[in-house]
Amino acid sequence: MKKTLLILVAMAALWSCNNHKKETTGVAQPAQIKKIVDSMLVTDSGWGAITPRTDFTGLQNIFGAASVKDERICGPECIDSIDVTKIYPGTNKEIVVYWRDSFYHKQIVYLQNSEEGSPYRTPTGLKVGSTLKELLDLNGQKISFSGFGWDYGGYIQSFNKGSLDSSSVHFRLDLTENDDNSLFGDIDLNTDLPAVKKSLEKIKVYQISLTLFNDPLHEH
Repeated sequence: MKKTLLILVAMAALWSCNNHKKETTGVAQPAQIKKIVDSMLVTDSGWGAITPRTDFTGLQNIFGAASVKDERICGPECIDSIDVTKIYPGTNKEIVVYWRDSFYHKQIVYLQNSEEGSPYRTPTGLKVGSTLKELLDLNGQKISFSGFGWDYGGYIQSFNKGSLDSSSVHFRLDLTENDDNSLFGDIDLNTDLPAVKKSLEKIKVYQISLTLFNDPLHEH
């Protein structure tokens, strides 16, 4: 009788232990799984945790209220001023946020970063500091862009149906060494031109931006 009782007690203890392990080490339920977001990754669908649905309050929740500041900046050719929001202002992680309606801060049109040493990158590794040769190799087709040295200089006009053509991620270029005046001014350039071919390693990305809402009133 005592032997039977001891066996029953042991079995009950073993069942209790196994049941506890199932509760504590079992597969997490969907509600428990948190999606890991790379805050430095810029894709067609978002900039880190910033998505088309993110508003001003959302930015504060992501980055903290102290890191999100409104600021009035000079627009192209300083004809007009623009009200923007800056995330991590004054650092190499600074993101400039342009709003569809700067008063209500509900819809982000696009975001950009142009800081030296910026940590942001695309899934293919393009970032501030990448060379035009890197873009050309990834695109697989010639790249057309505007000449340097003026307010609209260095904007990529077309990827000419290459692999980067349909992306919402955009790049602006700059010539790091001013050794060819033929590349400056309000002119159209492309990577098939001999003068550009000579400077593929000297022409670099100095600004990366992401369009989240297509609005002709906020072309950049």
